[in-house]
Amino acid sequence: MLASIPLSLRTLPVWLFAFFSPTIYFFAFLFANRFHITPNLPGVFYVTLFALIHAGALLFCVGVLWTAQMTVGRKIGLTVFTSLGLLLQLGVAGVILRAILITITAYPQ
Repeated sequence: MLASIPLSLRTLPVWLFAFFSPTIYFFAFLFANRFHITPNLPGVFYVTLFALIHAGALLFCVGVLWTAQMTVGRKIGLTVFTSLGLLLQLGVAGVILRAILITITAYPQ
């Protein structure tokens, strides 16, 4: 049954989940923090976990791209696209965190 489905269609859902996993983790953490259900762990733990999830997602997505049967030019292009997409996710998370920190530390008017 799986042999009739092309490899790209079989790996696409897994690739998409790995690609968006840093964003899913980030918003899940914000949701859990909003309702005070996060364990009382040091902040360094969460930052390290976010970085490891991001690095793991990048390695997995690039690994899937380089094992596919495509031309080298297309592999390089998709690798750059994937890296920029993950960097954009990291940037958006940074902007959201900056806004949260400014809101928390702002003086009451």
